[in-house]
Amino acid sequence: LRRQKRDWVIPPISLPGPSNSPPPRPQIKSNKDKEIKVFYSITGQGVDSPPVGVFTIERETGWLEVTKPLDREEIEKYIFSHAVSANGQPVEDPMEIIITVRDQNDNKPVFTKQLFVGYIEENAKPGTSVMTVNATDADDAVTVNNGIVSYSIVSQEPPKPHPQMFTINPQKGVISVLGTGLDREVGARPRPGTPTVGAAVTDANDNIPIFDPTMYEGTVPENEVGLEVARLHVTDQDMPGSPAWQAVYRIKSGDQDGAFSITTDPNTNDGILRTIPLSHPECPWSSYRSPWWHCHVAKPCGC
Repeated sequence: LRRQKRDWVIPPISLPGPSNSPPPRPQIKSNKDKEIKVFYSITGQGVDSPPVGVFTIERETGWLEVTKPLDREEIEKYIFSHAVSANGQPVEDPMEIIITVRDQNDNKPVFTKQLFVGYIEENAKPGTSVMTVNATDADDAVTVNNGIVSYSIVSQEPPKPHPQMFTINPQKGVISVLGTGLDREVGARPRPGTPTVGAAVTDANDNIPIFDPTMYEGTVPENEVGLEVARLHVTDQDMPGSPAWQAVYRIKSGDQDGAFSITTDPNTNDGILRTIPLSHPECPWSSYRSPWWHCHVAKPCGC
């Protein structure tokens, strides 16, 4: 037995995606057409199976027609069967035909988020990473470079302290600090709707609290424990509510007996000065000091 040689003449078929130019017309021929009158037909995906009608073939010549633009992002490859007949009888066994759609750079990169927000502390050193942005491209990034995403920074708002405070790795999308001088109080915060990426500068404790006013007076009745004597107010340019903004008060002098305490109001940042109980130096059970020592109960110390 001798293996019969196929009589198909089928060149490799690769068609471009959407283009302003008309697609090429590949021709599929059988050598049998030199001997007898043959007729060509195709069936399968893109012909009589969804999507129907993308391809047709001229029955007598074998010219393949593409009726509509091909989109690789929708269908990358079409597979259908091609047959030749004469007098209603098959001339050769049907052959599978594969048509691949070549990629066109017709898709823009799309960010995975509408807004990226990162945080960076004031006065961060150059090279400090802020965040990583990500985008995808539906085009082919394997056989061609159409789907490879490259990142760049278009503009920066605000432009202070200088217009290039950040840099981005074009391949990885990592945004890092480029310049020095990040200052939250200057206003390096994103304006909603303006940037694609916002780098919020977190507050560093670079502003000292200032008393306003600088002098306070108060009166305290005798034997009053836990009395609020005064509220001390300070202003601080750091971010309200942040640890850098939270004031810490302490009494430096003038309270040798420890008769007062001062705490911070977490909502207003005010310093609250209060009286506190004073214990008898020889009686751990005593509660406070007055002209006489008072104890909860009589104790061996004699008070």
